[in-house]
Amino acid sequence: MNPQSNRITGVRIDEQTIWLALADGRELAEPIKRHIRLESAAPDQRLHWVLTDEDHGLNWPALWQPSPAGMVSIWDLDQDSLYNQAMGALLAAKWDVTRISPVQHELVALWRMEADINNGGFLQFLGNWGLANHQLTLQALQAIGAPITRQCLQDMFAVLKRFEEGPENVDYSDLPALLTDAEHEQLQELEEAFWDYPEPLNKLVVMHYGPVQ
Repeated sequence: MNPQSNRITGVRIDEQTIWLALADGRELAEPIKRHIRLESAAPDQRLHWVLTDEDHGLNWPALWQPSPAGMVSIWDLDQDSLYNQAMGALLAAKWDVTRISPVQHELVALWRMEADINNGGFLQFLGNWGLANHQLTLQALQAIGAPITRQCLQDMFAVLKRFEEGPENVDYSDLPALLTDAEHEQLQELEEAFWDYPEPLNKLVVMHYGPVQ
């Protein structure tokens, strides 16, 4: 995918929605209510936006300190569309991952990674979805070109290595009660590194899989 294809070429804002025209001919609608500072701003304040991230994001400097990616990011919106499409396919397949495409399966794995690790940590991710999903996530991270994030997940799993080598097969959902304080601290440090997002996963996902048309 050419990163110029989804840059912002036009912006219009009404009472409820930010409408974004893109270079590839699409128009995206972003509800204002998703952004607390925009929702509480006066209508004329909402019009004082600036482009950022090579025209892939919007900032409102008078409302909040500008971020490099933008308060509204095309990469976020396109990634959300890809994730929603994949999760919709999984729902239509009655949660049977064997009935969705390999690309959709990878996107589901990446969505699960972000949703679970950001919400409850690596143990929640592994406990909810198991080893096969973890391995597919590593595969997807390699495919999109996210080696730092991939290594972070590998390091998280390495903390649990003794359970893989033990005489009994441990259910991953039981791990929170079985880890030592030191192991919990190791995982916490690695999770904090993940939360810092050392790589722009949203952009890497969209660049690899392409936006939903």
